[in-house]
Amino acid sequence: MIHLPSKRLSLSAVGQSACKPLAQALLAAIALGITLGSVPITALAQDYVPPNRGLPGRREGGGTRGCWTSTVSGGQNRLTAIVPAQNLGYTLSEYPTFFVYVPAAYAEKAAAAELILTDDQDTEIYRTSFSTGNQSGILRISLPAEANMAPLEIGRDYHWSFALVCDPNDPSGNLVVDSWIQRVQPSAELAAAIATTSPADLPALYARSGIWYEAIASLTDPYRQPTDGAIVTQWQNLLNSVGLSNIAAELPIAPPNLSQRSPQ
Repeated sequence: MIHLPSKRLSLSAVGQSACKPLAQALLAAIALGITLGSVPITALAQDYVPPNRGLPGRREGGGTRGCWTSTVSGGQNRLTAIVPAQNLGYTLSEYPTFFVYVPAAYAEKAAAAELILTDDQDTEIYRTSFSTGNQSGILRISLPAEANMAPLEIGRDYHWSFALVCDPNDPSGNLVVDSWIQRVQPSAELAAAIATTSPADLPALYARSGIWYEAIASLTDPYRQPTDGAIVTQWQNLLNSVGLSNIAAELPIAPPNLSQRSPQ
């Protein structure tokens, strides 16, 4: 559904859905040339379908030194990048939004937070720092189009990292999670489906199409109410499908006030 030559659609790629007959029916429909736009979204399984590749990264981080020594205990949630287990997610956006879960124990001790974006040659593209304000929960951090940075290029991998700063004078004590993002070009079929799909069904469409960052962002756009029961259920189902059930009950909080910087 997106222009990735290496993408292969198979029953295993559909994942361990609770509705295997529906997955088989979908594959049969594709084999017969039926477009996705003609298949009702409600007929599709809700699980996220990941890319058939992964990259190294750290989805969870737990501190054992400095001000973090007392924050790690058995069963306690850790700092978590809200990303698939493969540490690679696709986006359609030139300036995407990232999500990170910050537990209360870490938020209370963090002096600041920092997001860094680099390209596949390790060249820094963007950097921003901000105060967490002792807020815990799932932070939403958007790349601003006005921050003197070029849009993400289609087909190129970018690495992003999020750090909680313990001591500004000692970066080695920062608590870091990191992952990868790639902007992809939607096929004509997917673009048409997006244009004709209702906002309530867009998260499922993005998830089934492997577009992780839009799947998450479409559940928390400003015009949506995160306390709405249907949206909360979709949010939790999406996180459960990528192995983040331990934080699926958490909801996004207000975006931080950013101190935006980008390389000159």
